[in-house]
Amino acid sequence: MKVTSIIRTLSNETNLQILSILRSGTFNPRELARILQKDESDISRRLRLLERLGIVEGRWIRAGNKNIKVYSLKVEEVRISFEPGEVVIQTSRNGRYEVPIPESKIPKVENFFGREDEIRLLSSPEKRVIVIYGIAGIGKTALAARVFGDAFWYQVNEADSFDYFIWQIGLFLNSAGYSTLLEYLRGGGREERDILELVLDGIESTGMKLVVDDLHKCTDEKILRLLAFIAGRMEHGLLVILSREKPRLGIVDATYIRLKGLDLKSAYSLIKSRGVKIDLTDFVDIYQLTMGHPLALNLFAEAYIEKNEIRPEKFFDFLFWEVYQALNRDERLMLQLLGLFDEPVEYGAIKHVYPKKNAFVVLYSLLNKGLVEKRGELYFLHDLLRNIVKETPEVDEREYCSRYIDYLIEKRNIKDFLRALRYAVRLKDRDKFRGLIELRLRRFKRIIQDFPDAYMKVLLQLENDPYARKELGHIYFQRGFFEKALRLWLEVEDRLEGIHRADVMSSLADVYMELENFEEAEKYLRELEKIADESEDLEIKLWYHVELTKFKYYMDDPEGALESAFKELEIIRRMEPYPELESLVLLHIGDIYLGMEKPEESLKYYHHALEIARAYSLPFMEHLAHGELSTAHFTVGDYKQAVEHAGKAVEYYLRVRNYRRAVDALAYRCLSYIGLNLPDRGEKDAEEMIKIAQSTDYPLGWAGYIFLGVAKSLKGEDGVEYLRRGKEKLKKHPWLYDAVLKELARVYKAAEAGDLFAE
Repeated sequence: MKVTSIIRTLSNETNLQILSILRSGTFNPRELARILQKDESDISRRLRLLERLGIVEGRWIRAGNKNIKVYSLKVEEVRISFEPGEVVIQTSRNGRYEVPIPESKIPKVENFFGREDEIRLLSSPEKRVIVIYGIAGIGKTALAARVFGDAFWYQVNEADSFDYFIWQIGLFLNSAGYSTLLEYLRGGGREERDILELVLDGIESTGMKLVVDDLHKCTDEKILRLLAFIAGRMEHGLLVILSREKPRLGIVDATYIRLKGLDLKSAYSLIKSRGVKIDLTDFVDIYQLTMGHPLALNLFAEAYIEKNEIRPEKFFDFLFWEVYQALNRDERLMLQLLGLFDEPVEYGAIKHVYPKKNAFVVLYSLLNKGLVEKRGELYFLHDLLRNIVKETPEVDEREYCSRYIDYLIEKRNIKDFLRALRYAVRLKDRDKFRGLIELRLRRFKRIIQDFPDAYMKVLLQLENDPYARKELGHIYFQRGFFEKALRLWLEVEDRLEGIHRADVMSSLADVYMELENFEEAEKYLRELEKIADESEDLEIKLWYHVELTKFKYYMDDPEGALESAFKELEIIRRMEPYPELESLVLLHIGDIYLGMEKPEESLKYYHHALEIARAYSLPFMEHLAHGELSTAHFTVGDYKQAVEHAGKAVEYYLRVRNYRRAVDALAYRCLSYIGLNLPDRGEKDAEEMIKIAQSTDYPLGWAGYIFLGVAKSLKGEDGVEYLRRGKEKLKKHPWLYDAVLKELARVYKAAEAGDLFAE
């Protein structure tokens, strides 16, 4: 029984994705759910099953005052042996562990005819970039799936965005052993150039084969730039592009194949495989009408009646309607429903939307007739057929799309949430749209950080709606466009109610603090306080204390900020677990204590934040804690501990290309090396800071010149010129220059090597 259970479990796409991620480290269910865009309870159930089968192992760890279960791979290899009279499964930690490509990403090709010349051309190992283009239904997808069955397959939809596309590539590369891109995204990295280089590095490191299907549907210029970037630089991977038109990406060394219809012999084989008995001489006329178009041939096979006269006018439409008229009412209803959806849909969605109990039978019939296609576990109507079906709608679009929205919401993941939002916008259903925006505030907070482009694309379709404008303000704020966000929020503040009004009050207080207009910030903070006092909603109460903590801190009231921060912590622990925010608040408490010159207290809360980040597999928060611990240890003069924590932060931030935080950590490690009288190591860190400053112009990086000058002087060399250069670079930031000297004074006395800082 266990053998069949393991085989069944390993054949599931989501389970394979879980195993592929666990290959790179230890994770808890919440983090896995976020990465995979799945419901956390579903991920927990799957992990328990995998644990019972001995494939993963879970262990309880203590994080603060909580017990948290984390999971890791228990085996690196699963072998299935067919022995006389039994099937044996063996697991080992010594072998190589490979995760199969998830089935639903790659189209199945069951009946394939012809294309021998194209297959030979595509199979050449020298090809690095291949473009297959041709009219709809001509067989581009089938050909590519036939040759590149081991590739990462991505089918483009009109609503797709660069950020979603990159997350999918990151997940695939992670399963192939390259985790840097996924780490960069999870750490908040968003620089386009960094992403392009990381994707290219991942492809080159893993030899990844990437198939991008339906590129003609792409509306995001960043995706096109990415494809052009990797196509011009790739040496070890493979990029295959499928499109109706020849894409204009500026790719010079690509192999272009304009796909045409099947040859006569292959077309005749296809017809015979469908059970049509027709002489080759009679078929020639049909072939001339279809030009070997596979979809037209399939429709002809379904509509064929011996001796039936075929009209040449609008041959494709004629064939379809011949088939359509012969369908029963249930089959027509299914086609009409599938015609409503812009993307392939899973069987569960079809069962939810389709009003009868015979969904499986009807789908099976339509599949056999060639009217419905299946891609892995997804079903869809070919674009050509969808367009024809839409010409004579027979179903209430609003009713069935509303059912689909309800189904998507129940999936409890960001991808399906965005899809549901798109259909609510299409229906112009204001109530559903408003409800989804509230769901975003409560459950899908990370959309703004992780998928801003995809979210903005949907919101812009209802740009004049006050709830859409409020959300657009959040995206602009996140990107640093504070004035633009402010205008939007001021415009809608009196047009919203409930949690949405509280959201705007919180946002206005926040943006005014960023703009250093504390009088206006306090005004909106008081408005938010009134709403929070009158509400039992913990979300609103949390927003109030988050803004209050920030305000008190800016107003140089550390005691008030500390009191409010502890209130934040209390509220967070009464809500649904949100470890990322909890660890962030703990870090803020540590910062406040450090500012109050109570480093021992700050160390306690930094360590607590580190525990939670590790327990929930939050690498960005974990290394943020290491950076803060380095600062605190430096402050108390424990330079060895400061070096240890800063080193972990530096390594991580450089790997995920978060150069600003890398410089912050490098600065304290460099200072600590100076304090430990290890000038050679300090010199290397100072040079790294300068290098980053030269490429990013991050101000603290220029302090590397000052640190370099001090390190040189400790070695008995002349460091005055470096000190002068550092002071010159920081003259636009006098407060930063003073702060650098203050920290340097903790470890180095200028008198020891003369007055290096004299004019």
